[in-house]
Amino acid sequence: MNQYKPIIYSNSIYSINYKKLKEKGIKLLLFDIDNTIAKTNEYIPQNSVVNLFKKLEKNGFKIIILTNAIPSRAIRFKKHLKVDTFYLSWKPSKRNYIRIIKKYNCNVKEIAAIGDQLYTDIKGANRLGITSILVDQLSTNESIFTKINRLKEAKLIKKTKIIERGKYYD
Repeated sequence: MNQYKPIIYSNSIYSINYKKLKEKGIKLLLFDIDNTIAKTNEYIPQNSVVNLFKKLEKNGFKIIILTNAIPSRAIRFKKHLKVDTFYLSWKPSKRNYIRIIKKYNCNVKEIAAIGDQLYTDIKGANRLGITSILVDQLSTNESIFTKINRLKEAKLIKKTKIIERGKYYD
């Protein structure tokens, strides 16, 4: 499998088929922050994200934020969402994925990772065999590093056709 090809491609965190994930044995959901659950200029999560997380937890999922964001940003989201958070993760590094597996005593088949970038979120999950879920980015307002990744992603998608933007699948 291509290390950048998501297992699932959805337009947002709200359109993911969580029931199907549950049926597949997924128990733990890893969410990225920037442009996955919040725009980069949002300082706290919207009520719709808070409500989604509450609903998912009520349905038996453990929710964790796994982000490359700086501590102050990640901790603000942790406070509002009341979930465990791993920041400065350097995705696609395996380090924090492995820490999560050990800390929560689970295996890769019980985890899904949700993010908006192929080079960080999807590659990081795929390196360990975690179910990778790509969502469309919420905003084009991004750091210079992310903009560089987006240019590389566009070339990769054009060359390999690993996804077709807007053609979602689960």
